[in-house]
Amino acid sequence: MDYTIVKDRDRSNKQEKAQILVEQPKWTLEEIALSKSTLDQIDQMVAYTQNREKLLNHWQFNRFLKTGSALSVNFFGVPGTGKSITAEAIAYKFGMSIIKANYGELESSFVGGTSDNLASVFKTAEETKSLLFFDEADAVLSRRISNLSQAADHGVNSAKSTLLTLLDKFNGIIVFATNLFDNYDEAFLRRILFNIEFLAPDLVMREHLWRFHLSENVPKEVSYEHLANISNGLCGGDIKNITIKLGLQLLTGKVKSINEALVKEEIQKYTEVKLRHSKKTVLAETTVITETTVNGSDKNIMEKEFYAN
Repeated sequence: MDYTIVKDRDRSNKQEKAQILVEQPKWTLEEIALSKSTLDQIDQMVAYTQNREKLLNHWQFNRFLKTGSALSVNFFGVPGTGKSITAEAIAYKFGMSIIKANYGELESSFVGGTSDNLASVFKTAEETKSLLFFDEADAVLSRRISNLSQAADHGVNSAKSTLLTLLDKFNGIIVFATNLFDNYDEAFLRRILFNIEFLAPDLVMREHLWRFHLSENVPKEVSYEHLANISNGLCGGDIKNITIKLGLQLLTGKVKSINEALVKEEIQKYTEVKLRHSKKTVLAETTVITETTVNGSDKNIMEKEFYAN
């Protein structure tokens, strides 16, 4: 993907400056399999952006939209349902470049550094007329820390306050994406106009995904309709990975053509790996660490409870 480095890391003056990449989007909305409800809300986003002048001035929405007139959108749903590429496709539709911001890369160990990096990425988005995209947005939009116990906690809350201010003043398009929607701070939710759920693909969407990822040129003995039937529960990202493995089977000469048995075998291997990973995730998340008081004095006790899945 084409991109321009707007700002590089510079540690010589004891400042951590985030690297900001302005990229040219490659995906289009026509290439992505999305549910009707998702597409309907994207149509509303497009209408808002293309008719913002009428909305704000002729219909006088500017009476209460006194600060920035940003379009803030949140995509949420299970992994692999197309949130990231849809953000890119929206940028493509509007003829915009895109900045993909990762909060982990914007974090700084210096006091105020994270806030400065956030301000810089918003400024760059406005200057370059780029859509600003935050993936794994729960890291930045989560609830602020109420029990401040260390300096780092103050830094986190300060960065979140800075983000709220930046959202109020921003005049572009910003898209957040997350698999973990429930932990968002209400102050951020009030500033987001669209909260759009990305659902796991249904039968029609899965057929579209197979047609897209496994072209007519690929030697095969199984129909797209049947591929959709035997891949219930898979998302677009899953189907993409499985088709790559199928293509490698052909390239290495292990098979001459893709048939139903081969597809089912690859699906089974892929889902087994995902299941093993999900079990490890559940095990890690159910490790409970509590702080208690022993004999009248504060003492940290690590209590770990493991739950078998």
